[in-house]
Amino acid sequence: MAVDPTIILLGILVLVLIIGGPFIKRWANRKAAAAGENAGRKFAAKQLVNVLVEFGTTVVIHAPEDAAREIVAEAAGKKPKDFPGRADGGFGIRFVEPDDTIVRLVPDPAGTRVQVETFREYMGFPQTVSFWQDLRTRISTAAAARGVTVSEGPHLEYLRGHLLDPQNARWALDA
Repeated sequence: MAVDPTIILLGILVLVLIIGGPFIKRWANRKAAAAGENAGRKFAAKQLVNVLVEFGTTVVIHAPEDAAREIVAEAAGKKPKDFPGRADGGFGIRFVEPDDTIVRLVPDPAGTRVQVETFREYMGFPQTVSFWQDLRTRISTAAAARGVTVSEGPHLEYLRGHLLDPQNARWALDA
Protein backbone atom coordinates (compact mmCIF):
# COMPACT_ATOMS: atom_id res chain seq x y z
CA MET A 1 0.00 0.00 0.00
CA ALA A 2 1.42 3.34 -1.06
CA VAL A 3 1.25 6.34 1.16
CA ASP A 4 0.15 9.58 -0.37
CA PRO A 5 3.02 12.17 -0.22
CA THR A 6 0.53 14.88 0.84
CA ILE A 7 -0.22 13.00 4.03
CA ILE A 8 3.49 12.70 4.76
CA LEU A 9 3.98 16.45 4.17
CA LEU A 10 0.99 17.28 6.38
CA GLY A 11 2.39 15.02 9.11
CA ILE A 12 5.77 16.76 8.92
CA LEU A 13 4.06 20.17 9.01
CA VAL A 14 2.09 19.18 12.14
CA LEU A 15 5.29 17.96 13.83
CA VAL A 16 7.12 21.19 12.93
CA LEU A 17 4.26 23.26 14.36
CA ILE A 18 4.11 21.21 17.55
CA ILE A 19 7.86 21.36 18.09
CA GLY A 20 8.43 24.88 16.70
CA GLY A 21 5.23 26.50 18.04
CA PRO A 22 6.72 27.71 21.34
CA PHE A 23 9.72 29.16 19.49
CA ILE A 24 7.48 30.95 16.99
CA LYS A 25 5.31 32.28 19.82
CA ARG A 26 8.31 33.70 21.73
CA TRP A 27 9.67 35.28 18.53
CA ALA A 28 6.28 36.88 17.74
CA ASN A 29 5.94 38.17 21.31
CA ARG A 30 9.42 39.73 21.20
CA LYS A 31 8.66 41.42 17.88
CA ALA A 32 5.34 42.76 19.18
CA ALA A 33 6.93 44.02 22.42
CA ALA A 34 9.71 45.76 20.49
CA ALA A 35 7.19 47.39 18.16
CA GLY A 36 5.13 48.56 21.15
CA GLU A 37 8.17 50.02 22.92
CA ASN A 38 9.23 51.81 19.74
CA ALA A 39 5.74 53.30 19.28
CA GLY A 40 5.72 54.36 22.95
CA ARG A 41 9.08 56.12 22.61
CA LYS A 42 7.91 57.99 19.50
CA PHE A 43 4.69 59.07 21.25
CA ALA A 44 6.60 60.20 24.36
CA ALA A 45 9.07 62.19 22.23
CA LYS A 46 6.19 64.05 20.55
CA GLN A 47 4.53 64.68 23.91
CA LEU A 48 7.81 65.94 25.40
CA VAL A 49 7.97 68.68 22.76
CA ASN A 50 4.50 69.88 23.83
CA VAL A 51 5.42 69.67 27.52
CA LEU A 52 8.57 71.74 27.01
CA VAL A 53 6.55 74.40 25.16
CA GLU A 54 4.11 74.57 28.07
CA PHE A 55 6.82 74.80 30.72
CA GLY A 56 8.56 77.47 28.63
CA THR A 57 5.42 79.62 28.56
CA THR A 58 5.79 82.52 30.97
CA VAL A 59 3.28 84.99 32.38
CA VAL A 60 4.05 88.69 32.76
CA ILE A 61 2.05 90.45 35.44
CA HIS A 62 1.98 94.15 34.60
CA ALA A 63 2.66 95.22 38.16
CA PRO A 64 5.63 95.71 40.49
CA GLU A 65 7.06 92.61 42.16
CA ASP A 66 5.29 93.16 45.51
CA ALA A 67 1.86 93.33 43.87
CA ALA A 68 2.70 90.44 41.53
CA ARG A 69 3.83 88.33 44.48
CA GLU A 70 0.49 88.98 46.22
CA ILE A 71 -1.36 87.92 43.07
CA VAL A 72 0.65 84.71 42.71
CA ALA A 73 0.32 83.97 46.44
CA GLU A 74 -3.45 84.41 46.16
CA ALA A 75 -3.61 82.14 43.11
CA ALA A 76 -1.39 79.49 44.72
CA GLY A 77 -3.02 79.86 48.14
CA LYS A 78 -6.30 78.46 46.90
CA LYS A 79 -4.56 75.09 46.43
CA PRO A 80 -1.67 75.18 48.95
CA LYS A 81 -1.07 71.43 48.71
CA ASP A 82 -0.46 71.67 44.95
CA PHE A 83 1.34 75.05 45.01
CA PRO A 84 3.33 75.36 48.25
CA GLY A 85 5.20 78.58 48.98
CA ARG A 86 8.96 78.30 49.38
CA ALA A 87 11.25 79.94 51.92
CA ASP A 88 13.32 81.42 49.06
CA GLY A 89 10.30 83.38 47.76
CA GLY A 90 9.43 81.01 44.94
CA PHE A 91 6.55 78.59 44.67
CA GLY A 92 6.59 74.85 44.26
CA ILE A 93 4.36 72.65 42.20
CA ARG A 94 3.82 69.28 43.80
CA PHE A 95 3.36 65.98 42.02
CA VAL A 96 5.02 63.92 44.76
CA GLU A 97 7.38 66.39 46.47
CA PRO A 98 6.77 70.12 47.06
CA ASP A 99 9.70 71.06 44.82
CA ASP A 100 8.93 68.86 41.80
CA THR A 101 8.60 72.09 39.82
CA ILE A 102 9.94 75.43 41.04
CA VAL A 103 8.34 78.68 39.90
CA ARG A 104 10.05 82.05 40.32
CA LEU A 105 9.07 85.67 39.97
CA VAL A 106 11.69 87.69 38.09
CA PRO A 107 11.83 91.32 36.97
CA ASP A 108 10.56 92.00 33.47
CA PRO A 109 10.53 95.28 31.50
CA ALA A 110 6.71 95.16 31.53
CA GLY A 111 6.38 94.25 35.22
CA THR A 112 7.08 90.89 36.85
CA ARG A 113 7.47 87.61 35.01
CA VAL A 114 6.37 84.29 36.48
CA GLN A 115 8.32 81.35 35.06
CA VAL A 116 9.26 77.75 35.68
CA GLU A 117 12.87 77.55 36.77
CA THR A 118 13.25 73.79 37.09
CA PHE A 119 11.12 70.64 37.00
CA ARG A 120 11.56 66.96 37.76
CA GLU A 121 10.54 63.82 35.90
CA TYR A 122 8.66 60.89 37.36
CA MET A 123 8.27 57.64 35.43
CA GLY A 124 10.69 59.07 32.86
CA PHE A 125 8.47 62.04 32.00
CA PRO A 126 7.62 65.48 33.47
CA GLN A 127 4.33 65.17 35.35
CA THR A 128 3.47 68.72 36.51
CA VAL A 129 2.64 70.45 33.23
CA SER A 130 -1.12 70.46 33.90
CA PHE A 131 -0.47 72.03 37.32
CA TRP A 132 1.61 74.77 35.64
CA GLN A 133 -1.21 75.43 33.18
CA ASP A 134 -3.65 75.60 36.11
CA LEU A 135 -1.43 78.03 38.04
CA ARG A 136 -1.10 80.32 35.00
CA THR A 137 -4.90 80.38 34.67
CA ARG A 138 -5.28 81.09 38.39
CA ILE A 139 -2.75 83.93 38.16
CA SER A 140 -4.64 85.50 35.25
CA THR A 141 -7.93 85.23 37.16
CA ALA A 142 -6.48 86.69 40.36
CA ALA A 143 -4.83 89.54 38.44
CA ALA A 144 -8.03 90.34 36.54
CA ALA A 145 -9.94 90.49 39.84
CA ARG A 146 -7.50 93.23 40.94
CA GLY A 147 -7.66 95.05 37.62
CA VAL A 148 -4.09 94.08 36.72
CA THR A 149 -3.32 92.96 33.20
CA VAL A 150 -1.23 89.92 32.35
CA SER A 151 0.32 88.80 29.11
CA GLU A 152 2.41 85.96 27.82
CA GLY A 153 6.09 86.63 28.29
CA PRO A 154 9.14 85.35 26.46
CA HIS A 155 9.37 81.64 25.81
CA LEU A 156 12.06 79.77 27.76
CA GLU A 157 14.07 76.66 26.88
CA TYR A 158 15.20 73.85 29.20
CA LEU A 159 17.98 71.27 29.32
CA ARG A 160 17.68 67.83 30.85
CA GLY A 161 20.12 67.49 33.74
CA HIS A 162 21.80 64.54 35.42
CA LEU A 163 19.78 61.44 36.23
CA LEU A 164 18.33 61.38 39.75
CA ASP A 165 17.66 57.65 39.43
CA PRO A 166 17.83 55.19 36.52
CA GLN A 167 15.14 56.92 34.44
CA ASN A 168 14.34 60.34 35.94
CA ALA A 169 16.18 63.65 35.71
CA ARG A 170 15.70 67.27 36.70
CA TRP A 171 15.36 69.85 33.92
CA ALA A 172 16.68 73.41 34.32
CA LEU A 173 16.61 76.63 32.35
CA ASP A 174 18.97 76.73 29.40
CA ALA A 175 21.17 79.67 30.35
